[in-house]
Amino acid sequence: MNRPRKDNARLKLVSALQDSNELPDLGVATIDELLHRSAARTPHAPALSALGASISYEELQNLSASVATWLINQGLQPGARIAIALPNMLAHPVACLGIIRAGCTAVCVNPLYTAQELAQVFIDSEVKAVFLFEPMSLNVQHAMREAGVSIAVRVAPGDLLGWRRPLVNWVARRRPGGESVRVEGAVAWRRVVATRAAGLTPRSPLTAEQTAFMIYSGGTTGQPKGVPITHRALLFNVAQQYSALRLHLLGKTDCDYVLLLAVPLYHILGLGNLLFTLAKGGKAVLVMNPRDTAAFVKEWSRHRVSSFPGVNTLYNSLLENDAFRSLDFKGLAICLGAGMPVSEATAKRWHEVTGCHITEAYGMTETGLIACNPVGRSRPGSVGQPVAGIEISLRDDAGDEVTIGDAEICVRSPAVMAGYWRRPEENASAFTNDGFFRTGDIGLFDPDGYLRLVDRKKEMIISSGFKVFPSEIERVLNAHPGVMESAVVPAPDEKAGEIPIAYVVRRQPYLDEAHVIAHCEKHLASYKRPRRIIFRDDLPKSNVGKILRKELVGAEQQECSE
Repeated sequence: MNRPRKDNARLKLVSALQDSNELPDLGVATIDELLHRSAARTPHAPALSALGASISYEELQNLSASVATWLINQGLQPGARIAIALPNMLAHPVACLGIIRAGCTAVCVNPLYTAQELAQVFIDSEVKAVFLFEPMSLNVQHAMREAGVSIAVRVAPGDLLGWRRPLVNWVARRRPGGESVRVEGAVAWRRVVATRAAGLTPRSPLTAEQTAFMIYSGGTTGQPKGVPITHRALLFNVAQQYSALRLHLLGKTDCDYVLLLAVPLYHILGLGNLLFTLAKGGKAVLVMNPRDTAAFVKEWSRHRVSSFPGVNTLYNSLLENDAFRSLDFKGLAICLGAGMPVSEATAKRWHEVTGCHITEAYGMTETGLIACNPVGRSRPGSVGQPVAGIEISLRDDAGDEVTIGDAEICVRSPAVMAGYWRRPEENASAFTNDGFFRTGDIGLFDPDGYLRLVDRKKEMIISSGFKVFPSEIERVLNAHPGVMESAVVPAPDEKAGEIPIAYVVRRQPYLDEAHVIAHCEKHLASYKRPRRIIFRDDLPKSNVGKILRKELVGAEQQECSE
């Protein structure tokens, strides 16, 4: 078999694109130093906001110092893993910074996890303490018992909301369907932040190589694995964002920068955008429940939003809301699309409504930011050009580098993790011999250096020996004006082995299977066309809003049997 020869001109072009975006020198070695500098520069500027309440940079420093002191007073040693099972609320970043300032590691987890999922994370990471959300404390309690965790801080919905606290907590306690229990020994958040920071026990200084956060990722196999992220990696990622987004922010001062953050902070997209905002001295507005569209839009209306990261489904849901479409978007400069492909139809409608283009970008928990579309030169269907400081290598199944056609995207940079937490066998297969991380994503470069994602390697469908990528079919489906969103998964077939079938959410009620099939016949080769169209009112999604294809695999047979 003849392998494609390396296209040296293309490799040089990609390298030149990287070099054109120089990384700024942040001048600090740790997250603590970064935020201390922001607080010294603008101590009274708002750092965080939620539900009409704000915390200044000075208050963020003082509150986090109290959290750090309290943790140290519990006898927790440097390097201890502390879980944060909180939604996007003011207490979340405060707890994160307090954990880091105590020399510990913040393990950010989804508060909606089941007891079993929480216990798995607690046991695997050897969690020593937990910050829990009172209305969701039942599952956390079970997980703490199973993992043998005895130190806990309970955070109420109204904490840090000033005069709103009693009212918000009163409403939360009377909301039906809650799973709140009194966790034995758990200390109230108000007691923790009332701790006198003057009694802070001297600790060894933080270093760039210390692990600041641990985020659990499905990795390339779907089995959740801990991703340790060092101070160095996080700061490198912040510098990459400065480089990639600097032209979007021309004419804006740091204090004018307002991030509206609906992406959860236990996701790298949410965490990375928060740190970038705090590094700039801007304001991060936290949205606790983005599925409550009315409350979400109300929060947006309170601020002159500069930046909004999200996934395609989140953009879609906002565009369907009348109140959202009537907002003032004059300050909006950056709308990042990540986590899943942004459909051309959604991108076009978003620009028509807001006047701001969706800038598609690409990154992972394990790698940080990989690629981003440049301002004014965004290309539909592409995740853009490699960001500064990243090396991208396309590898075939044998591990050889190729430049023609699609292959697995492999990356190397200081932001890439050193390895999964206590997973030596996983790490052996996750990296190439020369140190590139295997993303599990299939992609290719356009002739001028733009990277296109084809699909996840493990979700590729083999139909009669042909490779079929679900995302290609979904792009065609989503381009139909009657389709809101779609998901394509494999179904077993006696002749072809596997065939693609599509789950579709209608935008227009007239849409039927014949319409969709006819649309696919115009745009897809016969072996790529979905054999069945199954209409649903909604599709399963992660809490970030990413469509979960794996939950639809086999659903067709189950529905038929019922």
